[in-house]
Amino acid sequence: MQTNIVIGTYRFVGFYVTQYFLNKGEEVIGIDWADSGANQYIMEEKELEIGRNSNYIYFPINKLKLLDIKQEDTVFISCYDIQSGKMEKIDFVIGEIVSLIEKCKKNGKNETPNFVLFMPIEKDVSIFQSILSSICGIDSAKIIFLPTIYGPWQSEGMSFEAGINQLEQTDIKAAIAAEYTGDALYITDFVHALDAVLTASSDRDIQLCSSIDDHWNKCAKLIFGESMDSVAPQSTTKINKGTIFEVQSKLEPEEGIALQRKHNKRINLLKTWRKRD
Repeated sequence: MQTNIVIGTYRFVGFYVTQYFLNKGEEVIGIDWADSGANQYIMEEKELEIGRNSNYIYFPINKLKLLDIKQEDTVFISCYDIQSGKMEKIDFVIGEIVSLIEKCKKNGKNETPNFVLFMPIEKDVSIFQSILSSICGIDSAKIIFLPTIYGPWQSEGMSFEAGINQLEQTDIKAAIAAEYTGDALYITDFVHALDAVLTASSDRDIQLCSSIDDHWNKCAKLIFGESMDSVAPQSTTKINKGTIFEVQSKLEPEEGIALQRKHNKRINLLKTWRKRD
């Protein structure tokens, strides 16, 4: 039976990908790493949602090389989460991922599992160059370039979550400057299209886009309102990184942002309760 290995299982994109395969009845090995104490409760909340599933096993990142990964398995690597999150040990995490890829390559071309990278569309992905170099020559490897992904559990370092949390304008501007503002996708629209994305094209590089025009700006206007002009760029240059795959957006921006706001309120209440303990 095929197993899905998800690196970044308690982050944002990785968590939803893990949920998606578990809901389909497939086996998932989740890989993650220790985070700062401020975010520990978030990992615990996510573990409560997926940890009881009999098809789920968790491995810490430092045990990654001990996994016996078969040719029919698929390894999902969420570089998107590594870049958008607040991490203290990026080099260590990337190094462990590269070591796993190199170990799998030693088993021979016919025994190498499938590798799928979730990569941000941003121009500068130099921090992932060692991972990109390692997957060169693996015919089954795919790189899926993602625009801004939003929804419940979005990283606190991303602009929509920063806006919902009403952070200072300097923090919001910094978050916007660090992400792709040319397009956006609601998280469940992305994961539900994942199987189709992986089978639709034989090309290695695939860039996802929304079926909703100007998706990022429509979301941003809902969050920033009248202050939109002072925090967001007036225009955005589209970036093309591969074969374009249009994801049908089932949720309108109004619905997606409303769900993210509702979840944010719940999480902030949880923070308050934790501080009282």
